[in-house]
Amino acid sequence: MEEMQKEEGVSLLEIIRILFHKLKLLILVVIIGAVCGAAFGVWRTKDVKYYGTSIEFYVNPEKPKEVGSSSSSAANAVGSQYGVYGAYGRHVMDAIVKLLESESFAEQLMLEENGLPDLKIYNDHTYNETNYSNAEAAIKAANDAWDKAEELDLPRSVALENLENAWTSAGQSGSFSLANYNRLVLADQAPDYLVEAYNAYKDADTQRNEFIQNAEREQVKRDAAVEIVLEEWRTTGKYKSNLTLYKNAVAFSYLGADEDVEDANNLARSFIYVDINVLNNEVFAKDVLARVKRAVPEYIEKNMIVPTDYEGTSCTRITRTDDIRRLNPNYTRNQAIKYAVLLAAAAGVIAAIIVIVIDVQDKRLRDYELVAKKLNVPVLGVVPTIEEMNAAVENKKLEEKKRNKEVK
Repeated sequence: MEEMQKEEGVSLLEIIRILFHKLKLLILVVIIGAVCGAAFGVWRTKDVKYYGTSIEFYVNPEKPKEVGSSSSSAANAVGSQYGVYGAYGRHVMDAIVKLLESESFAEQLMLEENGLPDLKIYNDHTYNETNYSNAEAAIKAANDAWDKAEELDLPRSVALENLENAWTSAGQSGSFSLANYNRLVLADQAPDYLVEAYNAYKDADTQRNEFIQNAEREQVKRDAAVEIVLEEWRTTGKYKSNLTLYKNAVAFSYLGADEDVEDANNLARSFIYVDINVLNNEVFAKDVLARVKRAVPEYIEKNMIVPTDYEGTSCTRITRTDDIRRLNPNYTRNQAIKYAVLLAAAAGVIAAIIVIVIDVQDKRLRDYELVAKKLNVPVLGVVPTIEEMNAAVENKKLEEKKRNKEVK
């Protein structure tokens, strides 16, 4: 009887026996858990669709073709690109990436090509139509003025070429110099064709400069008119939310894999990578892509730190297969499988623990082996239950019927 007073632990074999005895129940619980997990995964991720792409830009320093010419006007900002790889160090690229990730650039993405916000962005605010119309008119006037100034670049270039030819024909070495030309005029040694070529160039250059000055005045008016509209736009209710939307849709970097580089900290960089990632809005992703292609080169060329002896920076998109696509095509299926496995495993473990705990807590002596083990006495006989007797009788009848059929 002392054996009955002892607390027995549950051995590994006993746990296996218990689980094997309830194997069908455990399998059913695991299947139910897997089905529930898959259903949860599908429900949770069926509307999670990411759209985006990756774009690469090559940035490079550039000088104007005409060394020494004025670079203050857009009409003369014509340059030739030097193929110098690695012109920008890490501090320069850090600075431009930080600017690209700023709210300032996010606002640039929200603007149209004319520099004004889309009228649809005023959807929760009654904007001042007069201010907007004035800005549109000022933009057109400035663009027209710059176009006229640019038209005079060719006549000026032709006049300058004719002057250089006349200077050479007059027996003068080197490029044309105003000081040397004035000395020839004072000495009455300048031929008539040289004087005519100089006067033609002077007229063309003066006319061009006048148009540039007029364009610069129109540009000032344009900037002021646009700023009035922008200030009004920034007070609208949707401005901040849209700004955050555009800011979060793009990510910028300038180096792919540091592990492939001996000294990633000192390596000069020439590429900027833009990643677009938009949730559940393919149309918006395409809109962001179009705006990035337009705004990034312009913003970099305007704000990039220029190396010594260079006049500016060029920025060129070098990718061509950068159309918007689904970034997670198998996301729902993969998530459904993940949650099915997790929930099935969790359900199986919990069910097994519950089965073991219930079985261990049950102190009833359910068979003669437990009686012999607990009481430490042999079992002399087992009295069958009514169900067992009935089953034995039924089995006997079935065997007799089977023998009778075989005899016939």
